[in-house]
Formats: sequence, C-alpha cells, structure tokens
Amino acid sequence: MKSKFLDFIFGYEDSEKNFEESAIAKAEKRFSDKIISGIGSAYSKRVLSSPAVGFISSLRSALAHASVKSYGILFLAFGLITMLANFAEYYFRDLPESPAFELVVGIVFAVISVPLLFVDTPLSDMLERIPLTEFILFDFFCLRRSASFKKQNEKQELSWLIPIFAAAVLATFGFLFPLHIVIIATLVLVVLALALSSPEFSLMITLMLLPLIPILPHSTLILTALISVTAVSYTMKVLLGKRLFHFEQYDAIMLIFMLFVLISGIFNKGIVSFENSLVIVALGFTYFLVSNILINRRLAENAVKIIVYSSIPTAIYGIITYYSTSARPEWLDPTFDNISSRAYSTFGNPNVFAVFLIVALIFSVALVFEKTERKYALVYALTAALNLFVLILTWTRGAWLAVIISAIGFAIIRSRRCPKALLFPALLVPLALPFIPSGITERFLSIFNMQDSSLASRLSIWRSSLRMFIDNIFIGTGVGSDAFSEEFLKYAEDSVTAPHSHNLFLEIGCEIGVFGLLLFVFMLLIRIRHRATYAKYVRNSSVDNLCTVSGTVLFALLVFGMTDYIWYNSAMYVMFWAVFGIGSATLRISKKEYDDSLIATPAEAEDYSAEINFLIEPKKKRN
Repeated sequence: MKSKFLDFIFGYEDSEKNFEESAIAKAEKRFSDKIISGIGSAYSKRVLSSPAVGFISSLRSALAHASVKSYGILFLAFGLITMLANFAEYYFRDLPESPAFELVVGIVFAVISVPLLFVDTPLSDMLERIPLTEFILFDFFCLRRSASFKKQNEKQELSWLIPIFAAAVLATFGFLFPLHIVIIATLVLVVLALALSSPEFSLMITLMLLPLIPILPHSTLILTALISVTAVSYTMKVLLGKRLFHFEQYDAIMLIFMLFVLISGIFNKGIVSFENSLVIVALGFTYFLVSNILINRRLAENAVKIIVYSSIPTAIYGIITYYSTSARPEWLDPTFDNISSRAYSTFGNPNVFAVFLIVALIFSVALVFEKTERKYALVYALTAALNLFVLILTWTRGAWLAVIISAIGFAIIRSRRCPKALLFPALLVPLALPFIPSGITERFLSIFNMQDSSLASRLSIWRSSLRMFIDNIFIGTGVGSDAFSEEFLKYAEDSVTAPHSHNLFLEIGCEIGVFGLLLFVFMLLIRIRHRATYAKYVRNSSVDNLCTVSGTVLFALLVFGMTDYIWYNSAMYVMFWAVFGIGSATLRISKKEYDDSLIATPAEAEDYSAEINFLIEPKKKRN
C-alpha cells in the first residue's frame, strides 16, 4: 500500500507500484502542491463586471493615462491656492509669524508645474521613458507595465476643471490642517493604492523598509500593517484568478504552528500574551506571501537586491552609532576592557543588528557571482565588505561564528570535490591571522572560554530556560518577552533577569511548548529534504545560485539562533520568514523551468510561459 504520510512529508510523486515494491531512493520525487486561483470563473467574472470594480478600474486608467499636462495644472493650482490662502490669512488676520513653510511649498509646486504644462504624453508612458523612474517603479519595485502596454499610445485629456478642483480640495485640507501632514498623507494614499493594486510592489516596499521600521514609533504595528496590506492585495488577486497560491507541506505545518502560538497566547499571561500571539501570526504570513509572489527569477533576484541595497545606509548608520555613542553596560563584557562601543544602527541592539547583517552580507556576496555587469558586481563586492566591517563592529561572536560555518557549508555544497574546495581557504587562514587585529581574534576565541562572563551568563540562562521549558512543556509560558521574563524569575539562578533565553529553539519551546518546537524543527527537516529532492532541478536552473545562497542564509541564522534569540525583533522575525520564503520560491522556480524545458514545441512553451508568467511583462526594447 502507498504511504500517504511519506508522500505528504517528502513530496514524492504517486507511483503505480506499491510502496513495498518501490524504493524511496529510486522514486521520482516532487514536492507536489495544490494550486489555488479564483473561486470559479463565474464568480470572478461577476466581481470583475460589478460597478464598484468598474469604477475603480476606470479611475485607475484615467489617472494612469491622463497627460502630464493635467498633473502640471494640478501642481500649479495647488501651489497658487496655497500661497494665496496663506498670504491672505497672514495679512488679514495679522498672524504673529509668517507662513514661511507654506509659502515655500507653494512656490516649489508652482515651479515644478511649469515644465509639466508643456508635455502632452500620458503619465504612464512618460514614467517608462525616463530611465530613473522606469528603474525605480518598474524594475526596482516591480510595478506592472500592463496599463501602458495595453494603451501605450492612448492619453485621456481631462477637463482642466478636474485637476483644479482636486488641487483646491488638497489646498483646503492643507490650510485647515498642517500642510506637511496633508502632503505626507497624500503620498501614503498613493503608495497604498499602488500596494493594493500590486502585491509585488507592496512586498518590495516592505522588504526595503525592514531596517528602517525599528526606529519608527509603534514599529510593530506599522510592520503588521505593511504585511496585512500585502496579504489583502495578494488575496484579492488570488480570489479574482489573477494570481496563483501554491499550498505546500510547509504551509500546512506553518498553519498548525500558528495555531499553537494562538493557544499559548490565549491560555497564558492574559491579554498581553494574546496580543503578542496575534502579531506573531500576522507577521508569520510573510512566508506565504514571499514564497508565492516571487514566481520567477527576476522577482526573486529583485527581492534579494532590495535587501542588499537597504543594508548600505543601515550599515553606514551603524558605523556612526559605533563611533558616536558608548555601549550600554549590559552589552559589554568586563573581560574585554578595550571594547567600549558596539554598532547597533537602527535596531537599538547590536545582536539584533547582527541578524540583519548576516542576511545582507551573504546575499551581497551571492550577487557578486550572479551574471551581471562588472560595475554592479563591484557595487555588491563593496557592499559585502561594508557589511562585513560593520558586522565586526557589532562584536557579536555568535554572528561571526555563524558566518564562518555557513561559508564552509556553502563551499561544501557548491563543490563536488569538497577537500580541494576547502584546501586553498584553509591554507590562507594562517597567512591572514597576523593581519587580523588581536582584539578580534581574542574576542572570537573567547567563545570557547568557559570563564568568559558573557558565556557564563548564557549558560545560566540556558539552564534556567530548560527547566522552565520542562515545567511548561505542553502549551508554554505565553508569547512575548513580558511573559517570558515574568515566568523566568521563578527559575533564574542568582536572581538573573532575562527578556529571552538567548536561544531560538529554547525560546520557541518556552513560549509555545514542545509541539510548536517540534513543528518548527519538522519544517526545517522538510526543507532539507525538499532541497535534496530538487537538487537535479536546481543544478540546471537560472536560480541555482539564489537557491543555494538562501539556504546558506537560513543555515547561518539558525547557527546564530543557537547562541541568541534571533526573533526578538519583529522586523528580523519577518526577515527570517522572508528568507525561508525565498528558498521555497526558488525551488519552485527551478522545477517550473525544468517543466518548461520538457514542453514539446516552441509555440507550446510560449503559451505555457504566458499563462504562468502573466505578472511581470518583459522590459520593452528601446529604439
């Protein structure tokens, strides 16, 4: 008889032979998934033909195809009305202060409008003609070009009264409320409209903002809102049959994992733990979104590039924090009196910052070896060097160890001749040691010093956390650092306090119990099996490098997770599942490319590609 359980876990294809007659190692293997798109063609057609959808589509088309001159009229009217209204208020109401900011804004909008008034080209077409806007909107943030492709030469001349009326409304709001708030709100609404119309755009924006979010007020709420907007946008597309949702083994296990998070949040530590569990579940949907939205090499590579590009200002700010501020006492080890500061950048904690740097460093190294122009390869190499330098400035030994071990693992995976692949780097290590500052080598080697105060503290926390895990083995102690800290006081040695267990696996077990921990480990084991099963597809695919490197990043994060709780920051929790999702997406892309290569005729291949890759149109050829 067939083993449905093994088929679910390992993703084997159904075989005509009985399970006893078919060796697993010889079976044709596939991580089969259930594809969901639309709720029936009749429903989709009914929704698409509804008045509400028709109005939204018409409005979007009108805004996209309106001439640039129409927007010039809007800017000019807004600038003039803003200036006149504030001048009138200043003179007639005898205000003590002149509205300098409002006047400057009005002048700026009026000046910007002048060149726009002489351009009759539709806005969508104009944005594609300008190299900078084309790169930012269509290449970097992956907005669709479908509107301009379908109606490339069409423009919709709006009556000059419409932009003037819109400008008057905006200027009125700017007069009644702070003008900068009105401008920011307008920009947010524009970005929100683009995000709801394109889940790819929303996802790329979210990935770009991950290192910035921790410094914003209510950062977790903002991050949850970004993920929710992406989820709503993507769900709407799936329901209308415009996107595909692949339901894999990971998805089922992830949903059960989230269920245990909710159970722990409901039955432990009151409302705070329950709220934290809801946030964890909402942010966990990052995996579903990333693994399904990234359907081709371009999207997957672009997601990685955005993470790398966002690391440049983050790393530079990390250097500034290192040299301009002193480290908090709890960050310092008395054993190393030469370390007076640690880089923490926007994350407020060097260990959390190290999580982001691990991801950015390994991805930037991977992009160096992608098929790209030399100038871009140089940019990625310099970015990798910058991230490595700042990672050293965090003085986080666990992160250093994770990068070293993952680099060795990557060399083993990429080389069929493992001893020869590692021989040359091994010979370089003794030669490089004299050039490495002694403080760095002493700090790294102190990992193995049992007398080290930091290591001794961690060992104490690990012992206490293990006892706490055993006593609360089924549903944990509750979700969040508050729930952990409160319960940890009962088990702490020498009255030590800790917001977490400094170990990813221990923390999962302590917060949501043994079943949640087993599910997480189970998911990792399936990923290993998935990667091994798809090895022959990955080897000959265009995403070979990205797939292998995403696995390397995941492995590095797990190694670091053995010495620290890498999910402590919500942004890095999202980053972890984004990396996991990139791995799933690249595996699916590799299998799809293999399937495409088996299609009989070029015409069938073109039809198949058009059916599946309807998301992102190829870049237009310029004359």
